[in-house]
Amino acid sequence: MRWPVTLTLLALAILASGGATLFIVELWLADRVMPGVYVWDVDLGSLHREEAAAHLASSFEYPVDRHPILRYEQQTWPVTPGDLGTELDVAATVEAALAIGHEGTLLERLEEQILVLLDSRLVVPVFRFEPGAGTMFLSRIAREINRPLHNAGLVVGEDLAVEIVSGQTGRQLDQEATRQALAVRIEEMVGGEVQAVFRESAPLLTDLGATQEQVRRILGGPITLTAPDSGPWIIEPATLAEWLILQPDKGDDGKPTLSVSLNPNHLTDFAQDIASEVNRPAVDAQFRFDDASGALVTAAESVPGRTLDITSTVALIEVAATGDERTVALPLVSVPPEISSENAAALGIVELIAEGKTSFAGSSAARIQNITVGAAQFDGLLIAPGETFSFNHYLGEVTAEKGYEEGIIIWGNTTRADVGGGLCQVSSTAFRAAFWAGVPIAERWAHAFRVSYYEPPIGLDATIYSPQVDLKWVNDTGHYILIQTYVDKANARLSFRFYGTDPGRTVEMDGPHEANPVPHGPAVYRDDPTLPKGQTKQIEWAKDGLDVTIYRIIKEGGVEVQRDTFFSRYRPWQAVYLVGTKEE
Repeated sequence: MRWPVTLTLLALAILASGGATLFIVELWLADRVMPGVYVWDVDLGSLHREEAAAHLASSFEYPVDRHPILRYEQQTWPVTPGDLGTELDVAATVEAALAIGHEGTLLERLEEQILVLLDSRLVVPVFRFEPGAGTMFLSRIAREINRPLHNAGLVVGEDLAVEIVSGQTGRQLDQEATRQALAVRIEEMVGGEVQAVFRESAPLLTDLGATQEQVRRILGGPITLTAPDSGPWIIEPATLAEWLILQPDKGDDGKPTLSVSLNPNHLTDFAQDIASEVNRPAVDAQFRFDDASGALVTAAESVPGRTLDITSTVALIEVAATGDERTVALPLVSVPPEISSENAAALGIVELIAEGKTSFAGSSAARIQNITVGAAQFDGLLIAPGETFSFNHYLGEVTAEKGYEEGIIIWGNTTRADVGGGLCQVSSTAFRAAFWAGVPIAERWAHAFRVSYYEPPIGLDATIYSPQVDLKWVNDTGHYILIQTYVDKANARLSFRFYGTDPGRTVEMDGPHEANPVPHGPAVYRDDPTLPKGQTKQIEWAKDGLDVTIYRIIKEGGVEVQRDTFFSRYRPWQAVYLVGTKEE
């Protein structure tokens, strides 16, 4: 009976001794890498976590023979881990090494530990990637092999030959997909070739045969534009080529193509240039009232005008450019005159309705010339019903080229020589005619000083100076007013006559009423080196200053219906003499 007991005790002792040993071994391995564990060719066995990390960081080198190679067709590019911004993740790799033999139940751990001790274990390194580095690397490669998309196009050569330029399929490196494919090879450390990943885009425009034919037709010859009495104007094929516009469109079959047109801006500019040559304003008829017969007679026949229809011209050029007929008759539109010879009776000019008169006795030859030229600008004018007459508008420019001479004008507080001196004689006479016609006076300015030419009566003068100072009146008679001017040089008289239809009113004048007289100052003598010594010449005559008011009374059927006030304030004016100082 003692022997079995002894064997039992011995077995218990062995078990107790093995358990203690196992406990000690497991305790020793608790924070160490299992012996026999390698990261690639770096032995981390039996090292604590910190020791393993330090040893791995200093000893690991990515094997050159495991670098991947990027390929596209016949081109290859070696790729290092650094090209993709690859770095060994030391901490994660050490943790993977520590996990071997330290996970699961005791029996599972013992089993894995025994297997590692018997045959060792390789741990695949854990890597991390910096995306920016890979993007820069692949962008350089992309510049070598990317190919832009080109649609088919047309080229017009210097000889106007129209050729088709073939399209090109676009090719672009898919950098992210390529980077991921390379990253997998680097992580697995298997090397080998990796095919570059590309995206291709086919051109939309491929068949431009119909477009080519259309362009050839447009450039097939010159386009000629004609008018009855001017031109022709020719658009050469080279110019048409410059005006061509090709833009994407859909064909009749729904497929993409190029539409062909001519630049509308160039066509419009060309048509407007022609219009400046062919357009003609309508010319109104001119009339004279014959006092002897009491009838309106035609002095000049009206002439229709014409204008070029720009829109139709552009459309006709576009039709000719794509058709067989290359000659275009310009679409000219007739413009009727506002006042034609045939509608004289409708103007309502049947009698004299007012007249204004002034005397220019004592005027110089230059002043009489200016009065004659100025009055002619108003002779034969027709003022429409409701129109506002502007003296400056119808007078136009006052220049020597129009026949005006230098004369004396009032300027501020003095007088001076200027082209057109004496035109205020014309404006004052026109004002008097408007006054006696009873039409509304919209603008009238009195002279700063009294002028003997416009007296008597005092206060019925009107000065003008374009463009600030004007004489304006409104035709409220309901019919046209014909103005006729008369320069009677023999009797030194200027007349403005208004012909129309008597509106049934009479005009009376109350005044002039004078007030606030201001005596003129003493005469002024000025030396003049152009006059012989001892000779004196008077150039201005003394006038007292004065306030003058005139009332215009308008009556209908003998009853006063309107009273207008015309006020003038004249400054005193000294006599001025030039005294000669020129030595003989």
